[in-house]
Amino acid sequence: MADAFGKYAKHEYERRWLLPALPSGVDPAQPWARITDHYLEGTRFRVRERVALQSSDVVWKLTHKFPEPDGSNDRVVITNNYLTREEYERFRRLPGQSLVKHRWLLEQDGARYGVDAFLGPLHGLLIAEREYETHQGLLGSAALPFEGVEVTDRSEFTGGALAGKTFDEIRHFVRALLTP
Repeated sequence: MADAFGKYAKHEYERRWLLPALPSGVDPAQPWARITDHYLEGTRFRVRERVALQSSDVVWKLTHKFPEPDGSNDRVVITNNYLTREEYERFRRLPGQSLVKHRWLLEQDGARYGVDAFLGPLHGLLIAEREYETHQGLLGSAALPFEGVEVTDRSEFTGGALAGKTFDEIRHFVRALLTP
């Protein structure tokens, strides 16, 4: 189906979990990267700055990301365009909503997870994600090897929905999901 969106579009298969705490094996003082996402108002585009904190390597990109036509959040179509700093700054000035997070890369039980701790207004929100090669791989994947509640199909936990929000605005969702 990616061909319907052009030869540069690809499918992304991803699961997401809301976490009550950082998983063991994650050093809170040593995140891999700081990510700043700016979701452009009225579009399905975001601009991202990813700073690798150990090497200071910076990547800027413009991403077009949206659910496949059936609306499933675990299957999205994505196209990335890599930008210069000047291009990033130009897009960044467009109206939109932003969020900032620290990301750790965690490997457990043969799987690689991105673990995000949100900063600023969303401080206190922790989400893990895992990408899969195929949708069948996602559907057949094992349970999360650390504590968390799956929120893949909860649109309020997508980046675009979270951008511009505060933790107080989503606290009721978080508490409802994490309280047994």
